[in-house]
Amino acid sequence: MSLTTIILAAGKSKRMNSLKTKLLFKILGKPIIEHVIDTASSISSKNIICVLNKKDDYGEILENKKIITTYQNKPLGTADAVQIALKAKSKEDKNLVLILCGDVPFISKNTLSTIIKKTKNNDMCLVTANLENPFGYGRIIRLKQKITEIIEEKDANQEIKKINEINTGIICIKEGVLRKYLKSVKNKNKQKEFYLTDLVSLLSTNNHKIVSHKITNILEIMGINTKKDLVTLEKKKMIEKAEALLKKGVLIRDVSRIDIRGTLKAQTDVEIDVNCVFEDNVSLGQNTTVGQNCYLNRCKIGNNVHIKPNTIIFGATIGNGCVVGPYARIRPGTVIKNDVQIGNFVEIKNSTINDGTKINHLSYIGDATLGKNINLGAGTITCNYDGEKKHKTVIESNSFIGSGTRLVAPIKIAKGSYIGAGSTLTKDTIGDGTLTIARARQVTIEKWKKRDKKGKK
Repeated sequence: MSLTTIILAAGKSKRMNSLKTKLLFKILGKPIIEHVIDTASSISSKNIICVLNKKDDYGEILENKKIITTYQNKPLGTADAVQIALKAKSKEDKNLVLILCGDVPFISKNTLSTIIKKTKNNDMCLVTANLENPFGYGRIIRLKQKITEIIEEKDANQEIKKINEINTGIICIKEGVLRKYLKSVKNKNKQKEFYLTDLVSLLSTNNHKIVSHKITNILEIMGINTKKDLVTLEKKKMIEKAEALLKKGVLIRDVSRIDIRGTLKAQTDVEIDVNCVFEDNVSLGQNTTVGQNCYLNRCKIGNNVHIKPNTIIFGATIGNGCVVGPYARIRPGTVIKNDVQIGNFVEIKNSTINDGTKINHLSYIGDATLGKNINLGAGTITCNYDGEKKHKTVIESNSFIGSGTRLVAPIKIAKGSYIGAGSTLTKDTIGDGTLTIARARQVTIEKWKKRDKKGKK
């Protein structure tokens, strides 16, 4: 059996009090709907169809993921939305249809695989859950353990509202069955909408096999309707991730004060202090420490690395035994090899720093290649003569660069060069133990009077 996935995403997001759809708000580093699409893509759907509100602008999110888009222009209910989606594909009665909610970002691949498997031997499988407070959800009605009906909160009497088994909105159903009964769904309810859940009573009445899969991890089925829902779910998910790392031997000083907005892979004996943010894909090697208030995004950190507080590392690779920070900024395209020391307030961009090199505080290194065992004094910068072209600066191994030096690219500092403090170099050096000094002549002008703010003497 092939599989078609329908993602219901046509809601108006009124409760977000925002000009943009709630599905574009980011959670754990990417838009809500993107989480749902990525999970749907992981189970090899033949088609993924998104039912959208035409007013919403998803830009490249959907274009890049090869999604079929359809539009529900009037809010006539979930059954109407599914009907619209089915018009976007050819009829395949033996096909399975998986229906997901665009605002439920953390449904797992494992859960979806389970209900798909169950549906192959039945006609419909519902994802359900038991909630202590089921307010707002449709209730699962059973007769002798068999599912017979789903009653929405607004249509439920007080007795039904006591039921704590709820419908999550996630369904897998055989396409032939879906098409046959969808047209029979009526809007005889307080909302005057066509509820997809009414399929359950229609199938039950006609002796179709309905089964369920009960969720134990409630985070999987938590939906987002308000900004409070968004931040609450995100924090719960982050704590879940942090606790999983703790079990694997990572020391996280406070699980409530760590933001894991992507994938964080950490080896044993890693220590992470408070208020650190990890985005996209980050890996930390064995015995590495991350100090307070650090931001790491799309980077790979080796073993025995000490990242000091308030350091930013984005799109970079750092080898073993390095010390970085505090207040360092390592930008994309940077490769730092082993046993390198990066001091406080140092910025590095698109550069390679080889083994044993030290870059002291208040320095800027951009578009450069540094050899081994180099010592860069405080306040050293690489720069380009025209401020536009990204010429390369090359500093070869065993060189010493004095404090306050400016290296104007393109330039090559030969192996074993010594550069006097305060120099501005525009030409290559010959190295091999030579000292190069390039300073403007110091001049003192006597009887110089301060000018006022208007430039007058």
